[in-house]
Amino acid sequence: MRESKSVAEALKASEGRLRKCLYVVTSTANEGFHLVKEHIHAHLEYLGTLEASGTLFMAGPLFNEGPDSWSGDGLLIYNASSVEEATRIAEADPLHCSGARSFAIRPWLLNDGCMSFSLRLSEQKVVLE
Repeated sequence: MRESKSVAEALKASEGRLRKCLYVVTSTANEGFHLVKEHIHAHLEYLGTLEASGTLFMAGPLFNEGPDSWSGDGLLIYNASSVEEATRIAEADPLHCSGARSFAIRPWLLNDGCMSFSLRLSEQKVVLE
């Protein structure tokens, strides 16, 4: 059994860092790719609404061991206020409510990292680097 510490200890250890609580959703295809394919467009529309509302932090497919094959799994990160809210968001996803995928949620404390982009005013474009 793995040793476990309290959330308070994790917060103390990450003092001075961002300490933003997000919710990581691993979304696993239940019966292969055919059901995922059937509901993928509705799923992508749903993600668009979550993104527009600021609820979706990041999302994308989880490839198999290499990027040459995909079984229909995905990873989503929600900006939610609680695990209960994250669960409601995940349950409303067309891939989950259709039974094409099942999901598991874990709270994640975002502390470190770097994201770079350039804003090209003349092109009215943002480029993520």
